[in-house]
Amino acid sequence: MTYGWAILIVIIVVAALYAMGVFNVGTSTNKCSPCFGTDFAFVDYASGTLVVTNGPQEIYLLAVQGATLPATTHYTAGKEIRVSGISTTGNVDVTVTYNTTAGLSHNTTATIHN
Repeated sequence: MTYGWAILIVIIVVAALYAMGVFNVGTSTNKCSPCFGTDFAFVDYASGTLVVTNGPQEIYLLAVQGATLPATTHYTAGKEIRVSGISTTGNVDVTVTYNTTAGLSHNTTATIHN
């Protein structure tokens, strides 16, 4: 009878852990996924405003398709970039076009999941 109680307790513990979501491997609640890869790091997104951190190099923003170009267009490495004017309905692709200090032009795109 002792083993029966032990098995019952293990079943109850596993059921409680399952109910708390410990075994849930569902999708992330991150509103910005997959973001911009290694170019920019996601910080936050709410109400049509996206905040990212610039990557390892100094850049000059040229255009932001799907959003409004910020007033400041020069960013050193690790600086926060705030982009607004993103539609708050449906999935929105935001494409950032920028130049590095070497003068090379780059495009990177992220999908915002509203």
